[in-house]
Amino acid sequence: MLEQRRLGRTGALVSLMGFGGIPIMRVGMGEAVEVIGAALKSGINLIDTARGYGDSERKIGAALKTHVARVFLASKSPKRDREGLLEDFEKSISALGVETIDLYQAHCVNTREDFETLMGPGGGYEGLVSLRSQGRIRHIGMTSHSSEMLKAAIGTGKFDTIQVLYSLIEDDAAEEVIPMALEADLGILAMKPFGGGCIEAYDIALRFVLSTPYIVAIPGMCGVDEVRKNITVAEDPRPLTEGEIKQVAGIKENLGARYCRRCDYCQPCPNEIPIAFALHIPSIRKRVGEAMMKTDAYGSLYEKLKTCDECGTCEERCPFHLPVKDLIRESRAILSEVLE
Repeated sequence: MLEQRRLGRTGALVSLMGFGGIPIMRVGMGEAVEVIGAALKSGINLIDTARGYGDSERKIGAALKTHVARVFLASKSPKRDREGLLEDFEKSISALGVETIDLYQAHCVNTREDFETLMGPGGGYEGLVSLRSQGRIRHIGMTSHSSEMLKAAIGTGKFDTIQVLYSLIEDDAAEEVIPMALEADLGILAMKPFGGGCIEAYDIALRFVLSTPYIVAIPGMCGVDEVRKNITVAEDPRPLTEGEIKQVAGIKENLGARYCRRCDYCQPCPNEIPIAFALHIPSIRKRVGEAMMKTDAYGSLYEKLKTCDECGTCEERCPFHLPVKDLIRESRAILSEVLE
């Protein structure tokens, strides 16, 4: 039986591990329904998806039609304006086949400009409040890859949950973001517990996150075997042993020379290349599959990467001394294969 954790001031009791809805984009409807069903039967009762996850919402909706037990359902919109967010919400409930969504989140609010637009007059937050007042959503959340934006969100007192990067190779949130969220009684959803697919020692990676009290991990799963392996770990979320802690140090050391932590100290790029996005193209390809990358967003990124003149400014700024120019070349080659 999976441990239940209180999701902050939402008051909801949810499984310490939820179901992340990104990878099911790679599989067909029948297989996706089977995978989601296996997760729910195993005791997972929280599902997280988003408008930006292809047909994930529709597949989840199909799986929920045959599931009787209560499921805490979360989705997201990347729209920063009120009307755009409300339009996205209508698409979400239609795809999911529900009338109410437990948690609707402002998705990937990574810049100060995005945050100010979201929270300003006519911004998406107004739409979230409107939906909550109508009883169409129960709680309001925000997701971000930026610690600064998450701290800003917590400071407003206007959010019920945050979704944060947290893994054994991206654990900066433990310094300020997580303590702030706990003090404010916000629910904390930990995305990318496997470092976006970069950490192969899945059991240690997952236990690292799950052994942190109050946090709910939401790994993506696209196979019944993945569900079973993750459930086995989640049923025994004991702290890491001394030997495993040493193994973590080795994993960090091995990945450290090439893994982007998304700190954005390399910005601004003279050619306006979104470097952190670009450097995670290999892991994105692994998680979502090539078919889902044939979109305008990746096309625009590819065009930006073509403008890279290897000035080296990013490498000079990178506090982790990553070979950014080499990594950009690799991502550009991947996008060339996928898009051309």
